[in-house]
Amino acid sequence: MKIIFTIVVGFLCTQAFAQDPSFSQFYANRIYLNPAFTGLERGVSVAGVSRLQWVNVDQGFRTYGFTAEIQEPHLRSGIGLSLFHNTQGLAQLNSTSVGMSYSYLIPLDNHNIHIGVEALWNQKTVDWDEIIFSDQLDAVNGISGASTFVPILEKTTYTDFNMGILWRFNTDMKIGKKKYKDTRHSIGFSMHHLPAIFGTNAGGESLQNLETQLIPRMTFHAGSMIPLTFFSSTKKEVMISPNLKIDVQGDALFEFKENLQVFTYGGYFLYEGVYVGALYQNKNILSSHKNTNAWILAVGAYVESDKDSRMFFGFSYDANTTGVGARAGGVYEVAFRWTGNAKVSIFGDGSRKRSKRSLDCYRFF
Repeated sequence: MKIIFTIVVGFLCTQAFAQDPSFSQFYANRIYLNPAFTGLERGVSVAGVSRLQWVNVDQGFRTYGFTAEIQEPHLRSGIGLSLFHNTQGLAQLNSTSVGMSYSYLIPLDNHNIHIGVEALWNQKTVDWDEIIFSDQLDAVNGISGASTFVPILEKTTYTDFNMGILWRFNTDMKIGKKKYKDTRHSIGFSMHHLPAIFGTNAGGESLQNLETQLIPRMTFHAGSMIPLTFFSSTKKEVMISPNLKIDVQGDALFEFKENLQVFTYGGYFLYEGVYVGALYQNKNILSSHKNTNAWILAVGAYVESDKDSRMFFGFSYDANTTGVGARAGGVYEVAFRWTGNAKVSIFGDGSRKRSKRSLDCYRFF
């Protein structure tokens, strides 16, 4: 089976723009969201994700990811490895990235500041034999003859660089007469495809040796874990977790109307390690039927095998309310993470005491 390809948009333009893959369970893919999350939890963490988007539309978009990270308390650092693979359409346009990330922790009183960087090696490939070009189409005979288009490359490689900063803190909140103790908060900002800002990777990702480039992306994210203290008498762990993510991608990042922007916001309800959540996603902060928007429905659970080991499983489904409808096949995403071996450290004794102790990760998405 062949895919019809429009050459005018894909190859004759002097510049081509593409949106990065976006995960619905964005805190389950923390390094991809912000490299400052690297080594957030004690010990070793291994995570994976599988995202199938619009599976009924020429196989749609399929994204798979794997990350491994370790916290180094002795160095106040985190070190991570990430692998991501993305496949688009019947022509098997494949993108693979391998990244190494590093984060440094600045511990303060009831506050942590994390600064992270990530360097990546990327490869893009395509199967030209699976593409039908516009000059091969005939109104009477259908597909007729060979195309005049001459492919140049079937594979290209290039490098990339990301960075981010994360602020984590805990407070006691008072809303009305209710007081919520030990509330955890996280606010972060990340910049992706930094070389494109300085014009140093032009042409590197093009399969036609055009002056295309990766388009810079900046992400703002924030979330909280709020214990519902009025359930404390039951000895049960009950929490709510509001979350927000804003993505902006384009050549002129601060000219928002000229760029692609996506708002994702909503929350989760957690009970004894099990959670359900709903988030809304749209180009605008308020509901608008002019653009494709969706409700993200998520469920998951944390399972603790012992005090030193924890497993997380999560599933989400994106239900489009306007634009691309249910006939496209929807968006399915499965994620997991295992964390254990809290005393593991490559450099020195990670268990020794410090004057300022880092804020523990408390089941934060």
